[in-house]
Amino acid sequence: MKNRVVRGRLILISLVVLFVLPVIVAKLILSNNWYQSGVTNNGELFEPSVSFKSLGLQNPLQSQTWQLGFVVPEKCDRFCGQQLYLLGQSYTALGKYQARVTPVVFLSPTSDVSVKKDYPFKFIDVSNAFTSQVHDSEYVIVDPLGQLVMRYPKPDNANMLVSQSKGLLADLKKLLKLSRVG
Repeated sequence: MKNRVVRGRLILISLVVLFVLPVIVAKLILSNNWYQSGVTNNGELFEPSVSFKSLGLQNPLQSQTWQLGFVVPEKCDRFCGQQLYLLGQSYTALGKYQARVTPVVFLSPTSDVSVKKDYPFKFIDVSNAFTSQVHDSEYVIVDPLGQLVMRYPKPDNANMLVSQSKGLLADLKKLLKLSRVG
C-alpha cells in the first residue's frame, strides 16, 4: 500500500513538473532577453506612420506606383554615385514587379542638384520636414498612398552597400507580393 502512495505522488509531481517547467523556462528566457524575435525585414519601419501629406508635401506619384527612393546629400561623391547606381540595379532586379515601382531621387533644399544630369530617375523636391524623417544618403520605400514605409540608413562603408541593396530588394519584393495597392 505504501508503494502505491509513493508511486502516485511521484506521478503527480512528475506531471506538475512536466507542465510547470516549460512555463518557468519561458519566463526566464523572456525576462533575461535571451530571445531575439524573428524580424524578417532588413530596413527600419516608420513608427508612427509618416506620409507626404503629414509632412506638408504633394506626392506627384500619388495613387500610381510604389516608389523606391534615395535622398541626395549636399555633395554627391563617389559613395553617393554607388548608391544611385545600386538604386537603378535594384529597380532592374525587380523583374516582373518593375511596372509597380518607380525609382525616384529626392532632392532636399541642400541636395547636390548636379545628379539630375547624370541619372535618368524621376526627381522629386522635398522639404526639410521630409529630411528630418529620411536623412541624406538613405533609401526609402514609399507606398502608392504616399506613406513612407521603410528606410535604410546610410551604411558605414561601401562594402555594406551590396548587402543593404539585397535586403532592400527582398523587403520591396515581399511588400509588393503581399500588397494589393499599386
